[in-house]
Amino acid sequence: MTGGRGPSPLDDLNRRLAAIRERRRDDAGDPERDDTAKNAMGYALRIGVELVAGLVVGGGMGWLLDLWLGTSPFLLILFFFLGAAAGMLNVWRATRSMNQPDTPGD
Repeated sequence: MTGGRGPSPLDDLNRRLAAIRERRRDDAGDPERDDTAKNAMGYALRIGVELVAGLVVGGGMGWLLDLWLGTSPFLLILFFFLGAAAGMLNVWRATRSMNQPDTPGD
């Protein structure tokens, strides 16, 4: 039925799809690629937690001190900004350590 017309377009498409599936299978099993994605997600989570923790701890300490000393809202505002500064400092330290090359024995 195909006579001398060569391969059908469907055969060519099947061959290309099989090649693409094989490449995806090879990429999925690449442990270096998986580790990079996990490390990036870990750093992103760590940075978010560092910033939020600084804000929550600073704001919480200020709120409790305001309740205790009756200076509302002065200490809440002060400690909120101190917590924000501490959170940003922690984020800066975390991102700085990301850029350091890995040394054996760490």
